[in-house]
Amino acid sequence: HKSFLEISFVILTFNQKRMRLVIDFGNTLVKYYVFDRSKIVDATSTKSKDWQKPLVAFRTKHPDLEGGILSDVQGVHTEALLEALSPLPMQICGMHLDLPFQTRYQSPQQLGADRIALAAAACVHFPNQHRLVIDLGSCITSDFIDKNNDHWGGTISPGFGMRYKSLHQFSGKLPLLDFQAPKNPIGNSTAEAIYSGVYYGIINEVEGQIARYQQDFKDLTLILTGGDAERLPKPLKNSIFAHSNFLATGLNYILDLNTPGW
Repeated sequence: HKSFLEISFVILTFNQKRMRLVIDFGNTLVKYYVFDRSKIVDATSTKSKDWQKPLVAFRTKHPDLEGGILSDVQGVHTEALLEALSPLPMQICGMHLDLPFQTRYQSPQQLGADRIALAAAACVHFPNQHRLVIDLGSCITSDFIDKNNDHWGGTISPGFGMRYKSLHQFSGKLPLLDFQAPKNPIGNSTAEAIYSGVYYGIINEVEGQIARYQQDFKDLTLILTGGDAERLPKPLKNSIFAHSNFLATGLNYILDLNTPGW
């Protein structure tokens, strides 16, 4: 039997705060989170190009941070971020870390840090299931993780913003537009045709992927996440619409796995 002092020590250790920094550096936005163990206690975001000052302010606001983890999908800011955060110990999200899944990707080191974090989050929140994670951000990515926690790969395609920009940049006359839900599937003007083409093109892509996986996996768990997932129609969102911090929870779990004593 444990003594009173031993039990008290366990309780005190469990109740002790474990403050860690989680950074999700995307193509458009960078998001900073502070977790106390598995709970988000603070968060902020800014445009990726303006990452420095908000990070310094966020770090100053939380002097009790013990460590953290970084996902940098661009791969060009890692060294500068580590220098700005020094001497805070930081893990870099990648396939070199202990992870809750195994990948069958032919080139594991090329698997993006964001996709690694999303797969980890799927394993944590939806264990022992066939899972399809679709993330709608600057790019649209999908990843399939089976019930044995084997990651098989997925897809990468342009997101809403990238499609609007490419239509403008690689054509002579098409205007640069921002997102707008089409009034009608049949566009009766150039602008309406673009709105309809981008919107229904993405919906058909997502629905087609889901249908193909559901043919092989009747018990498929569908997870939709990312900033642009809210733009999907309700029948899709009614599947499983993960909260906007889904990726961050995956990073935080990976940090737990790779930090002894946490």
